[in-house]
Amino acid sequence: MRNFIPDMNRFKLAGPPTWWLDKLWDFDNSLVVVPSRQDCIYRLAQRRKLNLANNIVNDALFNESDTKLLARYGLVPVTTIIATANWGNPYIFEELRRRAPWRLGGADVVNQMLDAQDQKDELDKRAKTDEYLTYLGKDAWKLYNKKIGVRSHMWGPATKLGPSTSPAPRMKTSSKTVSGGVVGSIFLP
Repeated sequence: MRNFIPDMNRFKLAGPPTWWLDKLWDFDNSLVVVPSRQDCIYRLAQRRKLNLANNIVNDALFNESDTKLLARYGLVPVTTIIATANWGNPYIFEELRRRAPWRLGGADVVNQMLDAQDQKDELDKRAKTDEYLTYLGKDAWKLYNKKIGVRSHMWGPATKLGPSTSPAPRMKTSSKTVSGGVVGSIFLP
């Protein structure tokens, strides 16, 4: 098999079916599946020469035996596949498609996309915090005014009415009287 390296196969994994390996080869012929030496899983890796200095490789990568294994075969780790994977599930290839920088226009384009997403997330987080602190500040100001006697109540509208919101319809009240006294109020729309 062109894209399956059986290695030691400590956990006696059966390996992916040949039709799936053929599909993987058609998808990207640089991808390889290797059984892990550490756990009952597969490592999906890409054939690529490591461009790191030897001291970095030895210190950082060789702490884990799977990384040593992949480096020995000239592979770079991509992801992990559990041994009980549903090989017919197209999600595996969809996930690989989303992770492949060359399919998305190259590393520079992917970096710009990731930076834009990070910036959007940060702006959304700041907007939520600002909104929360605005409401908190308004409530604190109302409480302060009540404490010093400028206001007699704490209630006030909490939100502005925008184009997408409209005020609730006013309720008409009707009261029934029995022998001169009010029994109760009925709210009518």
